[in-house]
Amino acid sequence: MALVSMGSLGATPRVQGPLVDLADGRVLAVGGGEVYEPEVGGWRTTGVMHTARRQPAAVRLADGRVLVVGGASAASGALASAEVYEPATGRWTPVADLLEAREDPAAVVLADGRVLVVGGFDGRRQPVRSAEVFDPVRGGWTRTGAPLATRQGARTGVVLEGGQALFVSGLQAELYEPASGAWRKAGPVGGAAGTHRSGHTVTRLRDGRVLVVGGTTARAAATAEVYEPETGQWRLVAAPGSPREAHAAWVMEDGRVLVVGGFHASTGALASVERYDPVADSWSEESPLQEARRGAALLALEEGAVRVVGGGLSPSERYVPDRCLPLTCEAAGPVCGALADGCGGTLTCGPCEEAPRCGEDGCGVERAGYDARLRVLRCDEAGVGCASGAGLAGRGPLGPEPHAPNTLGGTCGDGGGGVAGRDESLEALRVVTEDGERLASGRRVRVEATVWAYEDPETNRLDLYFAADAREPVWTHVATLKPEGSGARVLSATYVLPVGTLQAVRGVFRYAGRAEPCPGGVFDDVDDLVFTVR
Repeated sequence: MALVSMGSLGATPRVQGPLVDLADGRVLAVGGGEVYEPEVGGWRTTGVMHTARRQPAAVRLADGRVLVVGGASAASGALASAEVYEPATGRWTPVADLLEAREDPAAVVLADGRVLVVGGFDGRRQPVRSAEVFDPVRGGWTRTGAPLATRQGARTGVVLEGGQALFVSGLQAELYEPASGAWRKAGPVGGAAGTHRSGHTVTRLRDGRVLVVGGTTARAAATAEVYEPETGQWRLVAAPGSPREAHAAWVMEDGRVLVVGGFHASTGALASVERYDPVADSWSEESPLQEARRGAALLALEEGAVRVVGGGLSPSERYVPDRCLPLTCEAAGPVCGALADGCGGTLTCGPCEEAPRCGEDGCGVERAGYDARLRVLRCDEAGVGCASGAGLAGRGPLGPEPHAPNTLGGTCGDGGGGVAGRDESLEALRVVTEDGERLASGRRVRVEATVWAYEDPETNRLDLYFAADAREPVWTHVATLKPEGSGARVLSATYVLPVGTLQAVRGVFRYAGRAEPCPGGVFDDVDDLVFTVR
């Protein structure tokens, strides 16, 4: 890979564009009154907007024009005005104002050509929790359903293959359904990484999945996760080599993602460049930028090259991808079998380990032993799964449950009401990966609970929870399940393992009441199972 300097972007360095690819291959620098000409490798002047603005949203319409909305000015604060740029003439034309002034809103072009604008900040710098839609044919705005959470960041939304719009910022990702104007949550609070994100990138991959990289918090900056539209779930993927926020991301012709520059609190603006391979789930370090850039933009050039523009600097740089070097077994480390080589091929490594031992808990599933310090059953090997065996059978005061109450630190006791063998008890817990691989962060697991339901089970419920750190547990609700009959029943639910080396699941089998990690009911049985994660 090579990075070479190119023409300057006028005389004023820019931190944020926005920069918009035009249909004819040129690039518009919104707010700068300039257009990049690929044929000459330089910039020329074009029309200037009627209203100067910072942090607007800008999108290219289906007919090739560019719509710029909102933003803020020093004199007026948040703006409601909107303008359209005509590439053929270089002129700007005012269009209907937004229904609400918005600084730094999020905006996407929907499949039917309309533009959805969401969130932002008002003139008092308060979040705007509303959305509106622009019809380019009619030239007007209409209000649509309000998002469940506040949104900002012009580049935090993407349109999925099914036509829905996915917005990722803050703690809760959301999906917008254009046909109904309704919003719904997209996965759990905090996604797979369990963290707030801003200053990140949201990129739709060639296979329809969505990659989210970096952010302002320590956990966000150092992680990446992928949204699977088919399942509606998030999962952690390989972490980038350099934590970053305010960077740029671009999907290259071969499907890999180029991540460039950005910022980190400990080092300032970054010059580092990395490439993510979605097939191999791996990152590779590339040659750095000639100068560090925060808030740059990446734009396509001919033959797969990419232009790096802005980021506080006037000159741009040109990235030319090298020939792909396939992964080798030596570089891959201790792996076995077939895996992607990072260049569209398959690599086979071996010899393979012996198949995991199989027992009554399943192949490769470890039987937990009692940890006197944590006061719960614990598995020490990061195998295919972890099972309690008979270690949870019964209910505390009713017996015969060994080491009752079998909750972390003994902090939640079991109820003493009823008769053993007739009334409610949680008999066993088992955690196992769905794909048969070892327990690892980002992998989907199934939690199975064996319960003894009362003869009239209508009011019996099983609540399942997980904690990323068994030493300092913060319980996250997975599911509430109802047994379909009395006596012994096996209930199960799935979730994605978060980041953490020693994790826990909790089962709460209760009579009536409501879902909470430690309900305290007289017929309730609460048990934990701790296991090691790679």
